[in-house]
Amino acid sequence: MAAADRTFRVGTRKSRLARVQTELALAAISSARPDATFEVTGVTTQGDRNRTVAITELGDGVFTKELETALLDGTIDLAIHSLKDMPTELPAGLCLAAVLTREDPRDALVSRDGKALADLPSGARIGTGSPRRGAQLLARRSDLEIVLLRGNVDTRVRKVLEDGEADAAVLAVAGLKRLDMGRVIAETFEPDVIMPAIGQGFLAIEVRCDDEEALALARAAQDDDARICADAERAFLSAVGGGCKAPLAAYATVNRDTLTMIGMVANLSGGDLLEERVEGDLSPVEAGVLLKERLFALGAEGIIAAMENAGV
Repeated sequence: MAAADRTFRVGTRKSRLARVQTELALAAISSARPDATFEVTGVTTQGDRNRTVAITELGDGVFTKELETALLDGTIDLAIHSLKDMPTELPAGLCLAAVLTREDPRDALVSRDGKALADLPSGARIGTGSPRRGAQLLARRSDLEIVLLRGNVDTRVRKVLEDGEADAAVLAVAGLKRLDMGRVIAETFEPDVIMPAIGQGFLAIEVRCDDEEALALARAAQDDDARICADAERAFLSAVGGGCKAPLAAYATVNRDTLTMIGMVANLSGGDLLEERVEGDLSPVEAGVLLKERLFALGAEGIIAAMENAGV
């Protein structure tokens, strides 16, 4: 069957943001392959079902496993993910087929009174479920209280602005923009203040490796520079250890033949926070490994080991 004669079944999470992101991904594919037709299926993941504990306590792939199961059993042909949700190791038989153009990768502060981070009162409660965000916030403001805040983007914003469960929260700019909620942003953090999550801002398309038609369809929409940056950040995570629970981050950019990536490893309190940078004519894997080696030379290995020994 030719791709033009096939309806591709697309899997997505059921949240409003996931639906919007799927529409964006399919629009990118359709721009390159206007003959393609799609049928979208909503899938509920473990991360969607359990919103009372931190994501780090649920294990890897909490927003992707059910979609990957649907791919493997043939229920769907393409899965649309936020790349930052995808583990570095994919199940046998599945491939990261494409990475799309990156939306703004930065983090943003949403606060009940519209205040920036520096203007929040001592003891202000900042909501997040991300150890990465919590550690970097505490490194800048050790007087803050980090509280668990889970839920969809809309839910977390409501919990701050209407319900008062926290004085502020940190969310990805990309999600707020995609939901046309940029108006709630009180402050946007540059990467040298709050380094983004690995893969933040990227949409990814996962398919079965042996489905040549789906592979070709997804790859028609790929942004090659985005793929280089995504692969570099994921190579860093893989080099450190894909299941590492220590707060860590990486952010890559590419300019012609020069790949630049900054990285961060910290403890949960932000008291030990290390940052490094690599730059040059490097492959994504070379950049990821080199960044890991430089951070480990500064003491990152000890920070990670201490957290593992403490059972974090």
